[in-house]
Amino acid sequence: MTADFKVIYDDLSGLAKAFHDQAGDYRKLAPDVSPAIVSGGDPGLDAAIKEIANLVVGLHTLLADRLDDHGDKAGYARDSFHRHDVDIHGVFEDLTDGLD
Repeated sequence: MTADFKVIYDDLSGLAKAFHDQAGDYRKLAPDVSPAIVSGGDPGLDAAIKEIANLVVGLHTLLADRLDDHGDKAGYARDSFHRHDVDIHGVFEDLTDGLD
């Protein structure tokens, strides 16, 4: 493997690892950023509070999943590049696929 390929391969490996590590760290924050469910004294208000709290937790989970997806894409691009299935343009296509 030439030095140019090694740099790209190592960068993609580091990028994939960083996305996966950050997704895990973000998931660990969930208890700290999830709003507490409190009673407002009205069943309708209580239901609304619960739904909003569930939405916050759901959004938190979706963002962590999105970070993991980006890590998977970086890993896929690295693997394709390592096998020489794609050139540098193909790597960028792998990384940006679905970002529309």
